[in-house]
Amino acid sequence: MKLILKSLFLSVFGLALFDVSAQKIEPIPIKKFYKDRVTRNLQFLCKEAECLDNIVVNERGLYMYPTSQRVDKPEFILYWREMSHFNGLLDEMPHEEIIEILKRKGSRYFYGIKSTHVDPAKYPVTDYLGLKVAIDPGHMASNMGEAILERRYMKVEGVNYDRNSDIEFFEANLAYTTALRLKELLEDKGAEVMLTHDYGKSAMGINYYEWLETDFKKDIIAGYKNEWYNREKFNYLLSGEATDFVMFNDVFLNKDFVARANRINAFKPDLTLVIHYNASEGSQRYDDKYLPPVKENYSMVFVPGSFLGFEVDGKDEVDQRFELLRLLVSSDLEESNVFASNIMKALDKELKVDALPSDNTFTFANKYSILSDMAEGVYHRNLYLTRAVKGPIGYAEALYQDNIDEIPLLGKKDYTVGGITTSSRVKEVAKVYFSAIDQWLKYNQEFTKKLDALYDDKYGDEEIYAEELKEQESEN
Repeated sequence: MKLILKSLFLSVFGLALFDVSAQKIEPIPIKKFYKDRVTRNLQFLCKEAECLDNIVVNERGLYMYPTSQRVDKPEFILYWREMSHFNGLLDEMPHEEIIEILKRKGSRYFYGIKSTHVDPAKYPVTDYLGLKVAIDPGHMASNMGEAILERRYMKVEGVNYDRNSDIEFFEANLAYTTALRLKELLEDKGAEVMLTHDYGKSAMGINYYEWLETDFKKDIIAGYKNEWYNREKFNYLLSGEATDFVMFNDVFLNKDFVARANRINAFKPDLTLVIHYNASEGSQRYDDKYLPPVKENYSMVFVPGSFLGFEVDGKDEVDQRFELLRLLVSSDLEESNVFASNIMKALDKELKVDALPSDNTFTFANKYSILSDMAEGVYHRNLYLTRAVKGPIGYAEALYQDNIDEIPLLGKKDYTVGGITTSSRVKEVAKVYFSAIDQWLKYNQEFTKKLDALYDDKYGDEEIYAEELKEQESEN
């Protein structure tokens, strides 16, 4: 697998704006820095023209519209000199409060903003001591029955391997035990690690069947208010006739996603890893249970981006528009790309599993994703966790569970971690993620050295700022 890992300096700063070898370092003007960042990020954050129609980037700043820029007034306005202050708010305040501040601010500047400091991509953690990692093990089943409800299980006829018995396992088990093993590796180095849920439980601390014993109707109502489903589906969910599969996926699972994101953001990690195991797209079960083995075996990692038009267009989509604004201005997208690229490199080198080829015809890749320009197999995609989790995030899908060679390995019950029996293959996958985090830290160390050399002073021209303020005040 060929990785195309470009220098982050070139990708973030655009053209060569400085010469490290020069005796005198030319500072980067704040306007150019953030305009370059927003312009670069925009090409990976909007999948459709309808999304782009909600955004204007000009010489003064960034304007976000609730619908089309041709018919509406801007909902959020950030001038270039406010970007560092906005990034500071993201670290300090809940999004709901920042949204209200931006709405009250309107077209005015933030009061009292005089700093012209350029805030480059930040990599404050360079060592395991002090590193905070959030790990989200995908799914939540603890047995095959729950896995069948999730429809995330493998059952393969033993005849494919000259066996008398079938091979079966489920993804939630693999993901959780991978997370536990990775947690051990990281904590041995001094890192602080948080898992979003316990084995067999949701992030709310209960499983689906326990949830059914609660007043779940209030969650159905809340889901309708949050536009998880339409009125027809809402009535069906309340009717008492909805199947467990529909109730699980349309209500309980959505509630769980929100709880996972809230737990991660409350933890304030330096890095978030979402662990899933991949499977070939389009495979159909036969006899209502078996999956056929496939020869292909690919991995991929999702990072934020690829918003569709309907996801940001409309008065009710303010939350998604705000996340789009955050990803345009902050360093989260850049850092996620670096981390995801390290994961793909380790999957190729250590696990010998290739990245999904860029010339694939898969629906998720072509309809909902944008291929990263930093590494093959890294895709920008607007999944709930890639959108709602703050900070760098990698949503990893390692190897095909239905690959003909992986099936007997993943079906083993030869390893126990945290009291859970699983396959020893998860140790190898956990080592891949550990290596990726290790490389991420080393990248941070090198990046920090360069920042120390390049950013000894604060940047910008106060006279330019004063002129922009005067111009803005005259317009108001």
